[in-house]
Amino acid sequence: MRKWTAARHSTTLPCDTPKRIRNMLTNTRHAGYFLYHSIGMYPGKEQELAEAAAEFAEVWAAPNDKQWGYVLLRRQDFVDYWRRIINVPKGSTTTCESVTDGMHKLMRSLPEGMLRGKRVLVAADCFPSIHFLLAGLAPKMGFTLDTVPLSEGTAWVEAGDFAARWDQDVGLALLTWVTSTASARTDLVPLVAHGREMGSMIGVDITQAAGLIPFDAMNPRVDFVVSTSLKWMCGTPGAGILYVDKSLALELAPDGRGWFSQNNPFSWNLDKFEYAPDIRRFDGGTPGSMAAIASLPALKWHASQDHAEMSAWNRRLVDRIIARADDLDLPLHSPREAGRRGGSVMLRFPNKPEAAAVVGALGVEGYSVDFRGPLVRLSPGNMTAAETIDTVFDIAEAVLTRRKSRFAAKGPQTGADMNPAELLGQLGAMLMAGQVRIVDCTATLGPDTPILRLPKDFARNTPKVEIHKISEYDADGPFFAWNWMVLGEHSGTHFDAPHHWISGKDFEDGYTDTLDVQRLVAPVNVIDCSREAAEDPDFLLTAERVKAWEAEHGEINPGEWVVMRTDWDKRSHDEESFLNEDPDPHEDGSHSPGPTTECIDYLLSKGIVGWGAQCIGTDAGMAGKFSPPYPAHNFLHRDNCFGLASLANLDQLPPKGAILMAAPLKIEHGTGSPIRALALVPQA
Repeated sequence: MRKWTAARHSTTLPCDTPKRIRNMLTNTRHAGYFLYHSIGMYPGKEQELAEAAAEFAEVWAAPNDKQWGYVLLRRQDFVDYWRRIINVPKGSTTTCESVTDGMHKLMRSLPEGMLRGKRVLVAADCFPSIHFLLAGLAPKMGFTLDTVPLSEGTAWVEAGDFAARWDQDVGLALLTWVTSTASARTDLVPLVAHGREMGSMIGVDITQAAGLIPFDAMNPRVDFVVSTSLKWMCGTPGAGILYVDKSLALELAPDGRGWFSQNNPFSWNLDKFEYAPDIRRFDGGTPGSMAAIASLPALKWHASQDHAEMSAWNRRLVDRIIARADDLDLPLHSPREAGRRGGSVMLRFPNKPEAAAVVGALGVEGYSVDFRGPLVRLSPGNMTAAETIDTVFDIAEAVLTRRKSRFAAKGPQTGADMNPAELLGQLGAMLMAGQVRIVDCTATLGPDTPILRLPKDFARNTPKVEIHKISEYDADGPFFAWNWMVLGEHSGTHFDAPHHWISGKDFEDGYTDTLDVQRLVAPVNVIDCSREAAEDPDFLLTAERVKAWEAEHGEINPGEWVVMRTDWDKRSHDEESFLNEDPDPHEDGSHSPGPTTECIDYLLSKGIVGWGAQCIGTDAGMAGKFSPPYPAHNFLHRDNCFGLASLANLDQLPPKGAILMAAPLKIEHGTGSPIRALALVPQA
């Protein structure tokens, strides 16, 4: 029987905790945690981490000289736990900030010219950060970085393809034990044996499976190992490790040497520096220890577990995930056989927006999953409950099904008894009779129109609106009047096209001149937050509030607009009041209402066409401090959806029942445009 608990996350935060932090910690479930490829959880982690930090604070703040003994002993405890995990002797393992840092330390310790004229061999599915490092070191150290590509139609580099590129001119090879892109596990035994025949130095990045799948640096024996204490180890960032074979270490001279690189750190004779006869030569100056101390509770917990049971539990859950994915015809992007994969499984969704929408919908319900491009990554671990898998896939199926009709003309047919020509005729008659009223949702555009002001030294600002007369029934034009203007695309009541934000830059139909105009006219859902915004200019609309609104007014349907009524347009006569910037010159941001990250996630899972606000932008004024920043811009445009800002007169629209028309100018490669937003509203 499993002995781990699985409970809904409950955190009591101090009352002065910023709202943006509180919103990040709501509605999460340990039982629905599938991110062991990222951070990792274990029972009691929050409390034990807090206790470790408190103990450190107590010792470090004491008015005595005991701090260094405590810190260095705890750091050594951290190292010793890691030694046991990878089965290596004393004096062979040290701390580093990350796998990239550890790799850099190793590379810059190699004897001068050792790699000059040789190849360094890596796989195309190695950790990208390490590849970035090696690509930068190649011209400085004189080696050629050789990246073994994926074969056509494969999701990972096969061991045979890697070995085929591994000849005697390879000075160093870095093996990725388990890939982060496909959770494909490399069989190290034949590769290491081949590398020994080639006379190469061999290292292994064990990050993606350390702590879940047994690893022994002595069998097969490798020259160095790098890892983090995150993921299955459940530790903290900054707590990396570097192992170097003890005999090899004596030949290495790290660039970053310091007083702790010596056998006796207190030997301060400037002319007699000598490296320590073991891994300590990599320690450099005073070693950072806080991350190691903070990770100790996780390592202690890990050491107390039945590791075989942990691995078996993971395999059972992953097998269940694969079965449900097969039911939904979601292609597998990881090895199907348990012996060839790590602890994660990657599923290929139709495209990135669909993957993002599903992950967002799961997050709203407290299930932690992530995605990279069209790939959704699930990594169940010790606290993941088996029953949550069916819930996760039920939500995924519902979101995928609902979003199939999110684009105009893709929705369900209304029935043969409704003739479109007759309907439009009736609409025309109702407009003429005043039974359908046109509400202008647009602010006046002119020199006094409030314009967004970006932080100094961050970006170039949009100019103020200028209107210049060409003629007015005078010598410059006797029969006509007209003007020319200085105008930014995103001025006044305006439209944000997907190409406005980096997350939407790749959509061919993401410009104002290429978008599908059929999407611009749609039913509008008006969520009234005017009372809350009046009481709190930093009010944030949450997913739970939207759900409550739906319970009262009806479900938000695919292809519809959603707008947040705050009556902020009542401030538009005064730019300072409308922008409401923070008075602190060092505080970037303003105080205006907007949506939370989860709110936008939820709306995108509903398949909306776009989101609108009455403030200067579609995000809250302080959204630059959210995680991720500016979720309305970031997520809407990633999903090929539209944004509307500085809307007016939303108090004249009903919660449901109106039609919003928001058409931008057809600007060539336009990222947005001022609009005349009009709503068709039924008269009582």
